Amino acid sequence: MKTLIYDRRIKKVIEENAFKVSGLLFLYQTRTGKTLMNLILKWRFISVLYGMFMKSKRSLKQIPVFIKHYNIDLKEIKNPLNTFKSFNDFFIRELKAGSRPVDHQPEHLISPADSRLFVFPIDQAVSFPVKGYWYHLDQLVKDKELAAAYEGGWCFIYRLAPSDYHRYNYIDSGSQEKVITLNGVLHSVNPIALKEVNNIMAKNYRELTLLKTENFGDVVHIEVGALFVGKIVQRFQSAYDFKRGEEKGWFEFGGSTVIQLFKKGTILPDSDILEQSQKGIEVLVKLNEKVGLKL
Repeated sequence: MKTLIYDRRIKKVIEENAFKVSGLLFLYQTRTGKTLMNLILKWRFISVLYGMFMKSKRSLKQIPVFIKHYNIDLKEIKNPLNTFKSFNDFFIRELKAGSRPVDHQPEHLISPADSRLFVFPIDQAVSFPVKGYWYHLDQLVKDKELAAAYEGGWCFIYRLAPSDYHRYNYIDSGSQEKVITLNGVLHSVNPIALKEVNNIMAKNYRELTLLKTENFGDVVHIEVGALFVGKIVQRFQSAYDFKRGEEKGWFEFGGSTVIQLFKKGTILPDSDILEQSQKGIEVLVKLNEKVGLKL
């Protein structure tokens, strides 16, 4: 299965460089695989064991294979390769200062992560090709009152592929409330799984933070876990005053997703992102780069 994404730097639609796709095709598109997938979801210890392996020295041999397959830019990485103690240690690697410069224009909405971005107006989801992504909003946030406050607003879905930098930032200065945990399973967030399983984002384990931002109003920020480990690490679990571009946390091994909800009349996505989303195509974006405008 080919996954098409739009590279806004070269203004072209390209094929995503997938990794171990055959395994996902087996798990989500065959009878035997679906049975195994159900066992993985039911028996959490399978994911725990896999996570333990990825945090062990035995996983170090995965690093050069991963780097070669994805053509990872080693010049961006803060610490030397020989300092990593496991594959997961490499997976949550930090970048050198300046690798993802923050757009400080207050009216510019910036991306919280390196990712593939898909946007749509919440009330017009039926007219967008959002199969797999969409859900009833109150199912996603588990709060009918909160969901109602975002009717008519925008939903931004940032899908992080395994090759992406897996640390994410605050999109503006402001303050946050206590992080809320929403329990669930750990499906893959790869497009293969999105196509086969309805409402994945509302089924997976996730953590929700209400961000009171200076320029974009109250923003619902949700981290979504994914297949196998998918661990979410928050730097601040309780109330906290943050700065634009400051690190909020990171995902441990496993593809992951950040979802952000904006109220009606607060922002407008960049035209190229909106155009591609209307076609069902995600757009490659980098951490801290402009993805929209304040209204």
